[in-house]
Amino acid sequence: MGSTQKDTSIEKNPNNEAVQVIVRCRPLSVKEFESQCTDVVKIYSTRGVIEVENPKARSENEKNKIFTYDAVYDELSNQQSIYDETVRPLVASVLEGYNGCVFAYGQTGTGKTFTMEGGDGADMGIIPRAFEQIWSHIDRKTGVEFLVSVRYLEIYLEEIRDLLKIKSTKTHELRELNGQGVTVTNLHSQTCQSAEDMLKAMVLGNTNRTTGATNMNEHSSRSHAIFQIVIEMAEGDSKSVKCGKLNLVDLAGSERQSKTGATGDRLREATKINKALSSLGNVIYALAENSAHIPYRDSKLTRLLQDSLGGNSKTIMIANIGPASMNYDETIITLRYAYRAKSIKNKPIKNEDIKDGKLLELQTEIERLKQMIMEKSNGKMVNIDDDDDADEDSESEDDSKKEEKEKQLEVGKMEVDELGRKLKTLEKQMVHGGKNIVDSVNENEMRLEQQRVEIAARKKREIEMQQKIELEEETCTELKQVFASLQQQVDFKRDKLKRLNNKLQSVRQEIKDNHEVYMNDRQEIEEANDEAAMHLRQWFLVIDNFVPSEERSRLIGLSQFDDNKDNWVLKKDKVTVDPSLRPLAHNYRRPISDYAVTLSQNSSKYRGENVLDLKLDMPLRTTQDFAAPAICPQIKAVVADTIKDEMQKSHILVKIPVHSVSRNSSKVEQEGKYKQATKTVVEMHNYRNRQASKSANAF
Repeated sequence: MGSTQKDTSIEKNPNNEAVQVIVRCRPLSVKEFESQCTDVVKIYSTRGVIEVENPKARSENEKNKIFTYDAVYDELSNQQSIYDETVRPLVASVLEGYNGCVFAYGQTGTGKTFTMEGGDGADMGIIPRAFEQIWSHIDRKTGVEFLVSVRYLEIYLEEIRDLLKIKSTKTHELRELNGQGVTVTNLHSQTCQSAEDMLKAMVLGNTNRTTGATNMNEHSSRSHAIFQIVIEMAEGDSKSVKCGKLNLVDLAGSERQSKTGATGDRLREATKINKALSSLGNVIYALAENSAHIPYRDSKLTRLLQDSLGGNSKTIMIANIGPASMNYDETIITLRYAYRAKSIKNKPIKNEDIKDGKLLELQTEIERLKQMIMEKSNGKMVNIDDDDDADEDSESEDDSKKEEKEKQLEVGKMEVDELGRKLKTLEKQMVHGGKNIVDSVNENEMRLEQQRVEIAARKKREIEMQQKIELEEETCTELKQVFASLQQQVDFKRDKLKRLNNKLQSVRQEIKDNHEVYMNDRQEIEEANDEAAMHLRQWFLVIDNFVPSEERSRLIGLSQFDDNKDNWVLKKDKVTVDPSLRPLAHNYRRPISDYAVTLSQNSSKYRGENVLDLKLDMPLRTTQDFAAPAICPQIKAVVADTIKDEMQKSHILVKIPVHSVSRNSSKVEQEGKYKQATKTVVEMHNYRNRQASKSANAF
């Protein structure tokens, strides 16, 4: 289809290259089988086409959705074929001095980490296979010096963490350097001598990476991880260096709280993950639409991927999807996300003539150490010759001078040994290409790699040709058609009209779906905006009521926006103190108040201590003492009369023993005993009334 025209334009302008989009579908999981989910995804690998069936379709127009990509892989695909056909040419470009990036995107639990890291043996992922390709190339290359270093970081809750040095107390900030893109400060860089060293660095970083269990995935990645490989190359005695950078990115999966069951910290992590992925989607959409403003600064993830999307890099996006009917909405969102990325154009440029590379610094330092060792060695030999001449000319030389010269020789020897050890350490950091050329079968390996590249290129051409043939068939069928009668022509045009109408309805449905997604995103943004405005009003309320106006003006004057941190910071306030206004100690250990000096004569606790007796203003009282509710005097009188009449009618005399209420008892005890007696009277009165009613009923 349009990919052939796109490749033709790329050949004319080599500095303009589109992002390559690959889609991989995993098989149904055990949980999905148990939930009786159906497979709604159909993969056509030879055509680069994916067809998704809507299980909740209300009409034929909503039933199937078709997407076309650079390459698609079904659940039967293996790690080797995916790497050979897509990633191997990219790594080869990095070894020529280009920047490269491979990142996996998709819903949580769709196999992104398996695709990037994989397992053992044939299940090795893209990252360890890239290690093998890099070092097999270095081993075959003769006359070239290499310096290979790796860095591993993660973005967790919008904070950058160094996975190779997790206990580092240094802060990691994003800085934009001229000509080098966005870099991370204080990030540990580890020099590697083999693929095993790089693999150990990856395993170490994975153990430090933040993971957690959700309903969708028991080992869900809770952060975005970026493994960066920097390869510097210098041929022979050349003073120019080529530098290739490869970013291997494993993004955290997008997720919905209703499916993952995330709560607490997991919900907070999911919110940050979805926010970063939403920012990445906005960047992809802006690049696809050729927008004037690209929102790279909306998140740290998009800033780190700034070169990979629309910049100086060759980029491959691997979109991972699941085939289950329960994940239809997430699958469609991922496929639309990836389809937009197809139209992004990068401008990769070979990084040559690097003047500030580490490899040049190492070469310069090695030459300097060699020169110093040579000078030290020559100096030592001269000193020895001078000692022999002195022995022949004057046998009566002082012993102290001999000992001093011997000490100088020992110091010189120790310096030479130390320089030699330092030289070996620096030389170990550089890797000389072709070191295993005798022991390895390089010719066969080169032929095999060349065949793999040819197979990958041939398969890509076949997909492009198939897409082009389908496009030509759609446009040229009517021209080639010969009709025997008018009825045949009418039937043919009726079928064509029906196909076009179906296509129109599907486009309308696509517009409707995109509008619904847009409205949902807009609603979420509005809710987030309202929440942020509410918090802002709360802070303004606190500031207006508790921060003095002069202090607020001073802080506003000190605040400034830091482009590197992408946040507001406060400048250091220069405070000048008048020495005459500073407190004086008056021969005491520390400044002390006059009050403390006066009281120190009688109390030892004030002696020699800076204790201030300050009379603070007490706050206004906001509570009142409890007061029992008042009862109306008329009601009291009525109640008293009623009780008196009842007592007279029942002729009950309550006698309290004298000893039961003593004169020494408290008022509370007396009231309690009187209440108990009153309660007894009432109970007796009720009992007599019940007995009287029973006798009346008996008669």
